[in-house]
Amino acid sequence: MSLTLALACRPKTADRDDLCADIGSLRACWTGAAAHIVPRTLPKGTAPSAMGWRCVGADGARRCAARAASAAAFVCSGSLCEQRHPRMPDDGEWRCADSGGATICAGGEPAAGVAPTSAGGASKDGWFCGQRRRATPSERVCVDLSPDFPDGDMDGWRCRTLYDGPMRRVCERDAPGRTLTAACDAGRLCVDGSRCVDGRCIPDRPAPACVLQTDCASGRCRFGSCLAEGT
Repeated sequence: MSLTLALACRPKTADRDDLCADIGSLRACWTGAAAHIVPRTLPKGTAPSAMGWRCVGADGARRCAARAASAAAFVCSGSLCEQRHPRMPDDGEWRCADSGGATICAGGEPAAGVAPTSAGGASKDGWFCGQRRRATPSERVCVDLSPDFPDGDMDGWRCRTLYDGPMRRVCERDAPGRTLTAACDAGRLCVDGSRCVDGRCIPDRPAPACVLQTDCASGRCRFGSCLAEGT
């Protein structure tokens, strides 16, 4: 049976906003700058691995596939887990880092001797991409708000990408509440660049364009997007 499934049923709140995305185990939509959480529709039954499902698309075009079908499994030893050849935006050359549970990658230039496989800066499903400000025209920024985690849940993990030897994603157990999707209220603040929406930390509307604070006129870069001054 194919592990890529079209979802015939629609959530009670359909994705009819400007932009929607899965964020860890939640789903949010933005209308302009305002965000709200909507139901996250998943295939019936249990996913084939603990990493769960990776879903893209909106409303009737939403598709879900087992994460294990397109990315290597994590191998764990105690509180440390490692994934060889982690998910990338495309086949270009990328440097990636995690922040608050999201993965931010910069680069995208074709590997030496390899012709570009896509035109117009296209990327694999599930990534938000844009031209990096104040950089060469070939450099892009891509953000994955729902990267792979050993147990499918971003809260309670701290991950990084290592390049010494085979590229790999390494995740360690961390105190909960330091990522996107974490529970929030007046006494539990969200990570910088996100807001408390319906009791969960949701990032500002993604518009990837930066890696460094100096990439932004406001001097504030978070989750690959330039934040407005005073936010």
